[in-house]
Amino acid sequence: MRISRALAMAGIDSRRKCEEHVRNGAVQVNGEVVRDLGRQVEPGTDLISFRGRPLPFKSFVYFVLNKPEGYITTASDPHASKTVYDLLPRRLVRSTRQPTEDKARVFPVGRLDKDTMGVLLFTNDGELAHKLMHPRYRVGKWYEARLGRAFAPEDAKRILSGLRLKDGMARAEEIRVVSRRVVHLKICEGRKREVRRIFEALGYQMERLVRLAFGPILIGSLTLGQGRFLGKNEVAALRACVDDSGGLEERRTPGGRRKRPSPSR
Repeated sequence: MRISRALAMAGIDSRRKCEEHVRNGAVQVNGEVVRDLGRQVEPGTDLISFRGRPLPFKSFVYFVLNKPEGYITTASDPHASKTVYDLLPRRLVRSTRQPTEDKARVFPVGRLDKDTMGVLLFTNDGELAHKLMHPRYRVGKWYEARLGRAFAPEDAKRILSGLRLKDGMARAEEIRVVSRRVVHLKICEGRKREVRRIFEALGYQMERLVRLAFGPILIGSLTLGQGRFLGKNEVAALRACVDDSGGLEERRTPGGRRKRPSPSR
């Protein structure tokens, strides 16, 4: 396999970032600095080092957490108070730490801001994480927004058509009005605080925001602060979302009903 893919498998970073590490001379194979992106390696046979440290090649880990309010999604600031890493099992450590025989380092797939709750994925599979976050694949995330006042039906059309924010147009793929002040919406982009900014642009105050689903992965019965490792079928469903044959996504509603996949737009 190509050297960048091997680095991504080891959880160093996304494949694109790993290519930058190779070009910058941060990678050695069998004691030799490698800058050729086409270099083929065999993990477990070749000794691959990153910044002078040999890389252990272990099985990939996939974990879902129901993130509570007040926790920061960060891996780079070990001094931050109440980070999501405080809620993970002891065998999972932040991606800035060196893995050991009994510990795997993982990183979050995207972010949830401090005041947002719900589904947050962790993995050491850099290639899959990169694809899940890439706009090409349009992996949908379902959110539940509880608003400070009743939701006006005409605003649903505006959200579906798109609103102009400071960093460009933002829109929801689907929207469902659950009650007077509770709205479910599906977003396929991952811009910072996008859902909150959509409602703020329409004059709503956000009382609570919960991510109900990331692609096919739902909150289910997880309580706040609780997490679990994903099963093989769930990992396969995540991979199906970013199939290179076209980036198809298996859609599910927050209630768990399946919809037939549709091509990316």
